[in-house]
Amino acid sequence: MKERFATELAAGSLADAYLFVGASRSRLKEVAFDCAKVLLGAHGPLAEHADFSLFDPVELGVPGLKVEHVAYRKDGVPCLETALRYRPKVGDFRAVVLLDADRMTTDAQGALLKTTEEPPPGTILFFTACELYDLSPALRSRCRIWRVARKAEEELMRQASAAGIAAADWQVLKWACGSGERVLEMPKEERQILLDAFPAVQAWLQGEGSATDWCQVPAAAKMSEKRRLSLLLLGAVWAWLCSGQKDPELGNLAFQDHWSRRLDVALGRLSGQVTPELVFQDFLQNP
Repeated sequence: MKERFATELAAGSLADAYLFVGASRSRLKEVAFDCAKVLLGAHGPLAEHADFSLFDPVELGVPGLKVEHVAYRKDGVPCLETALRYRPKVGDFRAVVLLDADRMTTDAQGALLKTTEEPPPGTILFFTACELYDLSPALRSRCRIWRVARKAEEELMRQASAAGIAAADWQVLKWACGSGERVLEMPKEERQILLDAFPAVQAWLQGEGSATDWCQVPAAAKMSEKRRLSLLLLGAVWAWLCSGQKDPELGNLAFQDHWSRRLDVALGRLSGQVTPELVFQDFLQNP
């Protein structure tokens, strides 16, 4: 990707905005930083370069970038509008990296449209996303989309082994997360939540258990954390349900469509800020 971007830079054929799409958020961040370094001719840490700006939801302490991170709303909140107020200081270009664009709020995506269509001279925007469909068509259309290849399965398995993940657990977690790269990016505690829940989910799918055996809100001190872990668990159950049609060990899935719809509703309500306890209670009481 770095060489490809360098070729476009040398040819004078840069896009105003790039969108890197792939399975690994850490790998996407790495690619965005590599391209930003090429653009700026940076040799030291990017964070110390005067013409580099980073908007990372993790560092900002939010699930995804909000409109206040795009347009100025209040003091003390880093925002793109402020970062683009002046021309580049060192060279001809400014690099702006916005991570996890697929987790960005709808309002934030809308606020970005004018900037992505006509950024200030010398400004190149770099977005990253794992899920392309979570971005508005209007925002996607303004970006040059590059897909970042997955790592080889052999390499992922070596990393999983080094992280202490057993082979059987690796397959279970891959079903839950959709890719090995996402499994490796998960904190150990989150992987354990899914592994602890899987035997009960498996029994339920085989008709040998009840949803009450696994449908419990994960323990957490803050409501936001409880909601996030609940989304993780229900998303994994949905993935295991769908994976079951490919693996006979997950039992008879004649009820797959019914429970897929139920899980879809539950996930939507969680995302809509309904309390996890109420969502789980409704899921169990209205089969």
